[in-house]
Amino acid sequence: MSSEEPIKMLLKATADLQESCDYADLTITCGTDVYEVHKAIVCSQSEFFRLACRTRVDPKGDFKEGKTGVVDIPRISASNLPTYDWNPDAEDPRCVKLMVHYFYHLDYLEVETAKIKAEPAATTQFKDYTLDDGILIDHARMYAMGDEYGIPGLKALAKSKFEDILKFTCAGLVKAMRIAYASTVDEDKGLRQLIVNKLHAYNIATSLGKPEIDENVKDLPELGYALLRKQLNLAM
Repeated sequence: MSSEEPIKMLLKATADLQESCDYADLTITCGTDVYEVHKAIVCSQSEFFRLACRTRVDPKGDFKEGKTGVVDIPRISASNLPTYDWNPDAEDPRCVKLMVHYFYHLDYLEVETAKIKAEPAATTQFKDYTLDDGILIDHARMYAMGDEYGIPGLKALAKSKFEDILKFTCAGLVKAMRIAYASTVDEDKGLRQLIVNKLHAYNIATSLGKPEIDENVKDLPELGYALLRKQLNLAM
C-alpha cells in the first residue's frame, strides 16, 4: 500500500458518508436545497459553522442553530444581487452546493476542471473573458466563500485552482475580477495579485484595450493602483 492510499480511502469514506447521509446531525438549507451533513466534518473545517453549532450550559447563550440543528443560508435573488455579483448576506445555491461538496471531497468542480485542461489551450488572448458564466467566476466565488465561512482549506484551494486554470482559459475573467475585489478586504492579496499578474503579463496596453477590463480598472481603484505599481516594478 502506498503512502497516499490511506488518504484516498479516507476521502472515499467521507464521500460515501455524504452520499448516504448516515449519522447526519446537522441540516444546511439554502432556498429549496437541503443538505444533511455531519458536524464533525463541517464544524471542524469551518469557523462559521463551528460557532453556529456551539452549545453552552446557559440556554440563553446558545445560537439558534445549535438548538435546532438547522443552519439556513439565505438564498441570493435578482433583487438583492449587487452590481459586483457578490452579496455577503445571501448566497448562490450553487456556491453552497460546491462548499458542501468540498467538505467531504476536499475538492470541487473536478470534472469541469479536467475537461478544460484536456482541451487545446486558447491561442487568443482573453478568449471568452466577458462570459457571465465561467470557471474563473466559480473559483472567485469559492475563494469568497472560504473567506466568509472561515474555511481556510477552501480558500487556499480556490486560489490554487484560479491560478492553475488561468493557464488554460480566461473564461469569465471580467466578472471574476469584480467578485475578487468586492468580496475581499484590501489586505487580502490572494486572488487580486493573480489578476494583476495576468493583466500585466498580457501587457497593460493590451489589457486596457479591452473595454470591459478598462471599465473594471476605472471602477476598482485598488486594481488600477496595483497595476501601476506592477508596471513600475514597485513592491505590491
